[in-house]
This record gives sequence, structure tokens and C-alpha cells, in this order.
Amino acid sequence: MSTEVFLTWEAPVARVRFKDERGIHILSADVRRRLNEVVGEIERLDDCRIVVFEAEGRTFIAGAQIKEFQGLNIGTAEALAKEGQCLMQRIEDLQPITVAAINGAAAGGGCELALACDQRIASENVRIGLPEVTLGLVPGWGGTVRATRLLGEHVAKRMILSGELLTAESALSLGLIDALFAAEEFTEAVERRVAQLYSGGPMACRAVKELIRQMR
Repeated sequence: MSTEVFLTWEAPVARVRFKDERGIHILSADVRRRLNEVVGEIERLDDCRIVVFEAEGRTFIAGAQIKEFQGLNIGTAEALAKEGQCLMQRIEDLQPITVAAINGAAAGGGCELALACDQRIASENVRIGLPEVTLGLVPGWGGTVRATRLLGEHVAKRMILSGELLTAESALSLGLIDALFAAEEFTEAVERRVAQLYSGGPMACRAVKELIRQMR
């Protein structure tokens, strides 16, 4: 059984949930296609204020499907990179506030998805990073740019060139994640953050996102 993507909607919060019977979630081509569909559904929601990306199991998202990288040539590699970049950009451009609720490993594509969100909340057992160089690859879905924009050049180089998966504490200290909670408190903490974000004026929040986007 492969990773499945579910969208639940209870105004004003949409939840995108990854689920796999193994508890390990992979951003395969099929999963990315489904995620694109889900993002399209969210874009059509009139009263959506917040989108939470979350997962059930041992990982948030463990990365892409490595088998898909085998046998690539320049043309197919560029097409794969562009497809992933468009998906992550579409997530970043969502008008609602986006929250990555990271309950486990967020590696490679999982870290890139988290970087595309407005906020990243993590459980204490999280390991997060961009390990692509250890496989002879580069973070091709916008992670290099977003990590540099968020963390600065020096820290982004340290993380990406080493392929290091950071502990939750290290990620918090560097600014890669915004808040860290004990595993037993995580679900409740996410709901508190959602409620806090919802308290802001909807037009003001959208305006802030747009103004920040224009400053890039």
C-alpha cells in the first residue's frame, strides 16, 4: 500500500493528512499528483483560513521515491524538478496560513514541503533536513532557495552540503522550525497554534502574506 493523501474540511481549517499503513510517507509521483489535486481543492474553498499539513505514523514525510530518480537523463530530470517546484510553489502561494505539523522525520521532499509552509511546528522526536547530496542529488524542489531565504547562506550551506538531519532542538535554534513540543503534547499544541492563528483578521493575514511575497 502506498501513501495516501486525505483532505478534510471544517471551516475555517483544512487539513491535509498523509497516511500509509507502514507509517512511512513517501512523495512518489502518484502522491504528488494527488497532493496537487488536494491543493486545487483548497484553492477553491471560499472560507479557508488555515491549512494544516500533518501525517499519521512514524514520519511526517520521509522524502521522495528514490526509485524514480534511477535512469533519469537531463530532460527527464529537469521535468521532475520542475514538476516538484511547481507543486511546492503552489503550496507556498496558498492564500490561507499554512502550517506543517511535523510529528516525525521530515527529510528531502518532506523538508521541502515544510519549508513551503508559513509555519513549522515540530514534535521533540523530529529529525529534519535535506540529505540529497548524500545520494548524489540536489534539493530540486525549491528547498535550496527556501532554506537560504529562511536560514541565511551560511546555515543553509552547512545543512545542505553535509546532508545532515537536524534534531528538533537544533532545528529550533537555527530557525528551521518555529515551535517545539513534547510528543505527548504535540496534538494539543498544534490545535492551540491553529486557534492563535485564527484569531488574526483574515484580510490582514492575507495582506501580510502578499506583502512579504512581493518583497522576495
